[in-house]
Amino acid sequence: MSDLSDRLAAAKNELGISSQRMSDTAQDAGYQLSNYSATVYTNGKHPAKASAATLEALAYVLRVPLDEVRELAGMPPVHGKFDVAPEADTLTAPQRTAVNEIIRLLADGNQKAGGRDVHSSMNDAEGNSADSNVHQLHETPVYTPPPPADATAAMHGENRGREMKEEQDRDAESPDVPGDDEGDE
Repeated sequence: MSDLSDRLAAAKNELGISSQRMSDTAQDAGYQLSNYSATVYTNGKHPAKASAATLEALAYVLRVPLDEVRELAGMPPVHGKFDVAPEADTLTAPQRTAVNEIIRLLADGNQKAGGRDVHSSMNDAEGNSADSNVHQLHETPVYTPPPPADATAAMHGENRGREMKEEQDRDAESPDVPGDDEGDE
């Protein structure tokens, strides 16, 4: 049996309740726990990936701390209900979908970490405050003007548009020569 099943079976035996009684107690409290789920989780034949709702019901019925049950199942602890900022009400449907997808991806990463703290160089302040890891850019001016046009590569390279414009300008500036026009007779 798995460590999870061992712990749940020990709690079930300690309380002296049946799988059916576990299911009834959970359902009376508003949880969803079938007799089948109560049985397979306490006899070692549960699925490899546990349902968070089932683990919560089992923890409640068997009086085992939820964080302990989740850890034994290889899931991260619950950090309480996540409340969004009131400004979230102004998000459009696509923005809400994007935020929910980001949350799902972050939670999935925590799930894959198996309850361990996820540690990467991106969140490693090495004991320092975040301010000490931020590069100060106060020396850079807010606005940097572009270089003069004649100092750019665009001014010195071939430019068919400019060549056509210059040709049109030359044609427009040249004097009309009588008999030069095909329309003159």
